[in-house]
Amino acid sequence: MMLNFTSKNDILPQLEKITPETPAKFGVMTAQHMVEHLIVLMKISTGKLNFPLSRSEESAESFKQQLIYTDMKFPKGVKAKGIPEDQPLPLRYENLEVAIDKLTSEIDDFHSFFTENPEQKTLHPVLNWLIYDEWKIFHSKHFTHHFEQFGVV
Repeated sequence: MMLNFTSKNDILPQLEKITPETPAKFGVMTAQHMVEHLIVLMKISTGKLNFPLSRSEESAESFKQQLIYTDMKFPKGVKAKGIPEDQPLPLRYENLEVAIDKLTSEIDDFHSFFTENPEQKTLHPVLNWLIYDEWKIFHSKHFTHHFEQFGVV
């Protein structure tokens, strides 16, 4: 089941199932690390955070075509450049509840940003430039991947 990223009503019930004690089925992140990771990707999609393209444009476009325009699931084990493989980054928010509140706020900002800037493209560091509809597909697959990681979808 892939989440519908156009509706917070599809996302919020899944977030409500996650507790600080919810174990990951794979990876080194805790539930709060995962939520904070999703916040970072939301901020990238609205241009609040910027990272350079981490691969060639040709490679990025090829991966974008596969991930966005096919039924390909988000791959397990993808490591972001510059993040340690054996430990998660330090936490930024005081607890999981605060992180979830921030994530829901960033989801609202995402939809508002693209409503106000419908032609805007923002740079994904692995997939190159994405428009709103492509970001919605990316976030749907990305959220689904991490919600599967914590067993809530």
